Amino acid sequence: MSAGHGQAAATGLLLVLALSQLWAGEPVWGPVRNLLFDAYQRLMPRHISHHKVVIVDIDDQSCAVFGRWPWPRTRLAQLMEETHRLGALAVGLDIIMPEADDLSPAKVAGDRTDISAALRGALASLPSNDAVLADTLRQLPAVISRAALSEDSAQDVAGRRQTPAVVSGESPLPHLTSFKGHLSNIPELEAAATGIGYLDTRDGDGVVRSMPLVIAVRGEPAPAFALELLRVATRETYYTVQSGAAGVLGIRLGGSFIPTDADAGIRLRYSPAFAERRVPAAAILRGELGPGALANQVALIGVTAIGISDVVATPVAARMDGVDIQAQLIENILDGTRLKRPVLAGWLEILGFVVLALLLIFFLPRLAPICGVAIYLAGAVLLGLVSWLSFHHLSVLYDPTLPAAGSGLVVALLLTAGFSASDRRRRELDAALEAARVEGFRIAGELRAAREIQMGMLPDPAAIDGLRANVDFFAMLEPAQEVGGDLYDGFMLDDHRFCFVIGDVSGKGVPASLFMALTKTLCKSLARRDQVPLGQLLRSVNAEISQDNPAFMFVSAVIGVVDARSGEVDLCNAGHDAPVLLRVGEPPRSLDDPRGPPLCVIEDFPYEPGRFKLEANDILLLTTDGVTEAADRQFNMYGAERLLKCFSGIDEARTARQVCEKLYADVKRFTQSAPPSDDITIMAVRFTAPPGDSDN
Repeated sequence: MSAGHGQAAATGLLLVLALSQLWAGEPVWGPVRNLLFDAYQRLMPRHISHHKVVIVDIDDQSCAVFGRWPWPRTRLAQLMEETHRLGALAVGLDIIMPEADDLSPAKVAGDRTDISAALRGALASLPSNDAVLADTLRQLPAVISRAALSEDSAQDVAGRRQTPAVVSGESPLPHLTSFKGHLSNIPELEAAATGIGYLDTRDGDGVVRSMPLVIAVRGEPAPAFALELLRVATRETYYTVQSGAAGVLGIRLGGSFIPTDADAGIRLRYSPAFAERRVPAAAILRGELGPGALANQVALIGVTAIGISDVVATPVAARMDGVDIQAQLIENILDGTRLKRPVLAGWLEILGFVVLALLLIFFLPRLAPICGVAIYLAGAVLLGLVSWLSFHHLSVLYDPTLPAAGSGLVVALLLTAGFSASDRRRRELDAALEAARVEGFRIAGELRAAREIQMGMLPDPAAIDGLRANVDFFAMLEPAQEVGGDLYDGFMLDDHRFCFVIGDVSGKGVPASLFMALTKTLCKSLARRDQVPLGQLLRSVNAEISQDNPAFMFVSAVIGVVDARSGEVDLCNAGHDAPVLLRVGEPPRSLDDPRGPPLCVIEDFPYEPGRFKLEANDILLLTTDGVTEAADRQFNMYGAERLLKCFSGIDEARTARQVCEKLYADVKRFTQSAPPSDDITIMAVRFTAPPGDSDN
């Protein structure tokens, strides 16, 4: 399977799946396809701007007013007359009446023994309810319904009047849904109606997705209820079935052509069961609607009261009245909004699968697995988008699930083959990995050497040449990695002035260490050579290190000069943390010194130094942000407030070394051995009164 990175096996799988779809794809994959298309209908139901069909609803309200169902057929006749008087083009009765009305006067009189002979004779002389309804049917453009049965029935279809069907082309009978029998109305009503049509059939899973316009009953074409209603509404006397070798092409009704599927069915695009489509029968019978209220509409009379309604499942609703489905079928025909699944759609689905699978077979072995999966997902999304747009704009049903699922199997096979090949290559890579490990040890050794060199560049606080006895200096630096970007320095400018520097380079590692070495060397060199004010010194350093800085690194720094004779301090801050003054008997405080941006941020920035005076035993404490931003294992930071708290309540003079070590120990205690996130640098400068000073 892994031969050729699995391409041969994947190609074989592609052929098997494509041929299987051609042979048995529709019945096997149909349930999955229906789930997708049903979801589309729920997400994008049919839009209706004007209702062309009205449902005269014998609902719970109407039954409460006029009595429970069944009503006498004289009331149905009155309802049909009133519906037509309000302007309906045709009236369809979505009710099958296979037996005579038990509420007819003669039958009621025959069931009563307590009435007089005169009254019995008077009742017997009245026309039956069925006769009244039949007379009404003769006067109106009315259609009654039948139900097709899969089993044979005693009723003779040939003996019943049926709207003639004209066949144009090949015989449609082999393609029509065929039934052996039917359930019809009593002969009196069927003879009187203008049209007779058959009610709906259902898909195999019980969900009504499509409805036939023509069916075959006992070997003869028969119109559906909706088609008959439209024929009667348009005053046509027949309909034409246009058919070819591949099946039915459509139904011609007068000058209109209704395209259908090959079995003469229409796949409905549903709308919700709008209440605006319904009119209570009670409202019509009580004359609550104005003249012309139903003008130019096709009317359907149906029963929807609880317990007696015909309720079925549809893609948009688990329960929908059968009369509502008939209304939606007529609207689909009139608006041309039926869903279409042309034969070409099936071929395009196979083509989409083949193209996507071939792309995967070609590219996936040559790319990283994630790239192959990305190609598959992109192709599946594209197919889904095509399907969505086809449904939304064209009402065409294109199924992306088959190419997506088939291509998914191809991806799985190719990935399995790739992992198998990778397992073989793993052993080949072990030797290379071992060589890389040796190389890593070599680089680590070089980094350790670089650390030793970097730390060797920092001055020994105990060996500052010429440092006056009344200036105590100490500093310590701990890189977060082998080499770091923090720096410090301390040196004498002359016999009385001590210069100290602390800084922090952006970034870490070797680049930061090189930039640190450059900055430290420049500061010391320019300070000793030029003997200029600190502000001008920082401007010079800024100008030098800003040149040839392609990595755009920057340095925050503090540079200061202590006069050992007076304790006066000149201090210049370039974007660094403020120094902390520790004075015996007073709480520690940060110095609000003038501050500029870090070096290499703004060229030619005019840095201005600040000046203050140290008293005897004062300590100036400076740190980098590796101290205040040191974090414990819960990612809590040490912070400036904790730093000040570390030295609160100091009541005795301490050496610079003691101060640095105290702060370092407190930081380590806080971080709880968490790995350092940045370099830690601590510097302290302690001033005592010079010998001979009266305050000493």
